[in-house]
Amino acid sequence: MAVDARSSAAALLYGAVTACALSATMSGCAPHVPYVLSDADKARFADNVLRVPVKGRDPMIFGLNDCILYKAQTAHEDIVGWTVVLASDWGQSSYPKWATACTSQHMKYDGKYIVVDFCAQAFGAGGGCAGGDGTYRSRTGDAQGWQIQSGNGWMPLPKS
Repeated sequence: MAVDARSSAAALLYGAVTACALSATMSGCAPHVPYVLSDADKARFADNVLRVPVKGRDPMIFGLNDCILYKAQTAHEDIVGWTVVLASDWGQSSYPKWATACTSQHMKYDGKYIVVDFCAQAFGAGGGCAGGDGTYRSRTGDAQGWQIQSGNGWMPLPKS
């Protein structure tokens, strides 16, 4: 009887170890979800993520946070990093970034351009934007090649 109890315990232990190993193996082989956001990126960007499909290439993926537009760096259908491609022009007004707050930010793809709107307001200021506000557009979303909307149409941003 003691031998049967030991063999039953050994069988249960073997079954538990096998189930655990199988579970670990299967979770490691879960289907790959292309271009999934990390939990940190989900927290940082919330609903401010734009995915633009590009025929025959990786999609363009953008995240918007605090009047700063980021473009995802991708490899092997994964997001491997983020690059700042556009930001409210904090230094072009009399208010530094630490004295302002991003009061509105929006982005969309209109079928041809990535279009972004920013407005940052100085603390205690009574309305208006504190510099770098406006509507911007780009075909590629790269750091170079952005245009800003002006009264006469669109003007290229100066190269930095």
